[in-house]
Amino acid sequence: MSNLNNVSSISPEALESFRKLSDNIIKETVSRSLENKDEVSNHGDQAERILTIGLEFTTKVLDAAMSVGELPFLEDELLWAKDRLPHDGVMMEHILSRFKIYRDVVNEMIPVKYANEVNYFIDWMIARQNELTYID
Repeated sequence: MSNLNNVSSISPEALESFRKLSDNIIKETVSRSLENKDEVSNHGDQAERILTIGLEFTTKVLDAAMSVGELPFLEDELLWAKDRLPHDGVMMEHILSRFKIYRDVVNEMIPVKYANEVNYFIDWMIARQNELTYID
């Protein structure tokens, strides 16, 4: 299991940059995710709305985790998703794919010095999601 030891919170500047751009990050991540037709076809007409709601929730939890340096916030979300989302037809591989897209969008939208701080947490989420998807 990935290390859950607490880490430092990110700088106020990085957090502010993330918060300022989070709506755009979500929109772009959803847009790119919708291009993966095989990952969203089971959601039908509701795909955009479902992805947006999920990414909004992820963004709020990510914000909280980065604010205080608490990886367990992210762990709780990922474990909940593993238990709940398959009942809604969401495959864990699709979540992993969306997290990778999210990271790419963060890299493109947030200045590099701040994106690196944010991506520490996103990379942790990707690594843990990978474990939950392929190892557990």
